[in-house]
Amino acid sequence: MANRYTDVDLLILKRWDEVQALRKAFDDLLSRMQGVVEASLKKVATAALEKGYSSAFDARRPSIWFWKPDWETRRKKEPAIYLWLADFVPTDYSRDVEDHPSMWLITEDISKLKLSQSSEDFGRAVRAALPQELLAKWDHEDANISEAPLGRDCTDVTEAERVSLVGEPEALSKFVISRLEEFTELIPALDQVIEKLTPDSRAA
Repeated sequence: MANRYTDVDLLILKRWDEVQALRKAFDDLLSRMQGVVEASLKKVATAALEKGYSSAFDARRPSIWFWKPDWETRRKKEPAIYLWLADFVPTDYSRDVEDHPSMWLITEDISKLKLSQSSEDFGRAVRAALPQELLAKWDHEDANISEAPLGRDCTDVTEAERVSLVGEPEALSKFVISRLEEFTELIPALDQVIEKLTPDSRAA
């Protein structure tokens, strides 16, 4: 019956104090883990800048996004296009973490670049400019042609590997940088489309 205790329930009740102590220790670990993730992402941001990319990150989600300077609006220097990586930590890190890391091309603010066509046209043009094998790789079922036309889940990364990553800050930094390098396979198509759709004079 639904109102009966399971064997696990009874075990928890018998060892209540130990379970409470373990839960507190786990919460404390999550707090320290956020600090480790933040330190790792700061290191990644420095490495990305050396490669010519600006970046920003959120250690609470956690996520990090990268962009080239010419993807920024001219006046406010805000990215209108960026490459977004998220969920490279264990699922219990926060409520929003998905089952695998995910990588996305985000174009939701592309209107700020004052291109000659709509965001939907831009998304279609980028997809058309990709070689077929790359399009197949980045053709996520949840892709949105006007805001996130390309994406992929890193299903090769297991939960155990994500636990290992947050336990080794250097490994986490290397992992995120390696995904940035993977993102660069999209850059030629992006640059080609941006150049084609950018008017001779642009104000943003």
